[in-house]
Amino acid sequence: MTTPPPFGDRIKCLFEPAYLHLWAMSSYIRVCKETIFTKGDILAPLLQVQRLRDEAFGRFWVEFSTPPPGAVAPPPTDETGGTFTPGGNVNGSSDLIPPILRTASGIVLDIGPGTGTQMPLLRSPAIKAIYGPEPCQGLHEKLQAKVNSEGLSSKYHILPCGAASSELLPALRETGTGVVDQHDRDGTGIFDTIICVRVLCSVPEMERTVEELYALLRPGGKLLITEHVVNPWRTAKGSLLGRLAQGIYQTFGWSFFVGDCALNRDIESALLRAAKKDGGWEVVDLEKNFTWSVMPYISGTLVKRSEKP
Repeated sequence: MTTPPPFGDRIKCLFEPAYLHLWAMSSYIRVCKETIFTKGDILAPLLQVQRLRDEAFGRFWVEFSTPPPGAVAPPPTDETGGTFTPGGNVNGSSDLIPPILRTASGIVLDIGPGTGTQMPLLRSPAIKAIYGPEPCQGLHEKLQAKVNSEGLSSKYHILPCGAASSELLPALRETGTGVVDQHDRDGTGIFDTIICVRVLCSVPEMERTVEELYALLRPGGKLLITEHVVNPWRTAKGSLLGRLAQGIYQTFGWSFFVGDCALNRDIESALLRAAKKDGGWEVVDLEKNFTWSVMPYISGTLVKRSEKP
């Protein structure tokens, strides 16, 4: 659990998401201007809103996730790509990711990999294959380049789809790897590890998607998660100001401009409900951080029961 900063710093933190909000908004405005004045497609902002949103978000995310020229290289990584050490300080949400992702193994589903910023954490020899469904086509070029630069081209399969089973299963079949053959025969799970990092905030029909992902886990499989969630303002560790700020950002178009991201999803409850029919998860090891902020996080591991009770 992270220690809350002084009250003045907490107030300043309430305005930090505004930077991303304005950046994503400006990307959308630029795309609309280019479409109208350069391409001459005057009606596109009215008739092709989703296409323009996807293009704008792709540009924004590439810019956001690409280090500026001359940026200092990250510190040396261990054999799995992690830089975090047990007992180290958690200064930001990115510090939560390495100790969790280094436990990935077997057949891995990497939901919404974006431009591949987590790729260095997935080099473990314990990982046999990785499937990365990424619906934003504008990110695929950067993602493939990252796959190649990390030496994972023989393991990593980029899928042009979302996380819903109706899209994911056909895309998995298209790979020709046979990863879904047994699932198609008897409905058994597919993946030993499913990774969800800052992605369940934006998937359509989150509750249904979480249930479908749970079904795709093999018995004993792990769900590795680092997600920002609705502020638990009713609890002692939560923040009413943080919750109010989430509502304000949502009202002023956060989800529209930031790739359908929602600041107010109760992802933890959805995860727990997904396993209820089987008597719950065998292991629930989740930690809450930044509960005083606009972007509180849950992170950790959930393990599917090896046998139903």
